[in-house]
Amino acid sequence: MRRGDSITTVRDPESRPTEADVVLTQYWAHVTAHVRFILDTHPVGSTDDVRRIATRYLESAAKVVPAGLRRELDEHEPPRAVRRAVTFIQANLLEHVTAVDIAAAAGSSPRALQLAFRRALDLTPMEYVRDARLTAAHAELLVDGRTSIGQIALKWGFSNQGRFAAAYRERYGETPTQTRGRLEHTQDGGSEATSDTEALTA
Repeated sequence: MRRGDSITTVRDPESRPTEADVVLTQYWAHVTAHVRFILDTHPVGSTDDVRRIATRYLESAAKVVPAGLRRELDEHEPPRAVRRAVTFIQANLLEHVTAVDIAAAAGSSPRALQLAFRRALDLTPMEYVRDARLTAAHAELLVDGRTSIGQIALKWGFSNQGRFAAAYRERYGETPTQTRGRLEHTQDGGSEATSDTEALTA
């Protein structure tokens, strides 16, 4: 992913983020998690209408989050082997896959694919798998208030709850329990706006 450039901010790179910065960064992470979850894993995600809605949704959210605080979808097309690998990974997020499996699907050797991923995404293929599964778990926690956190983590390939919680907090700046708590608070409000996922899939 690359940082967007539609909204500019002047910031001292050594300065600590403010509380507002943290809130906006988390908000953008939540928004993009919803969109990726719908487009990559939901049955309606391949339709043109839903993709147009998702694009407008992202554009609206970007208006309130400065470019320096958000990550954009990659604007530079990665190599074909990386694209093939990403397609394979997204199609098999619920399956056990290895670096060898991913390389075979991409038509590459594991070493060559790892180097290509590093250059294009600054990740290894297996780090990409972990990030994609974290994104899916995060999105599910934002919309599913019934399934336990442990079950959601296990569904997306995280058998060790402590490691899942640590990786989740590093990625999203909060614990899975805090994410679930926000969902429960919204549901208790009764008349809150329609959820993001409902809006995208309606």
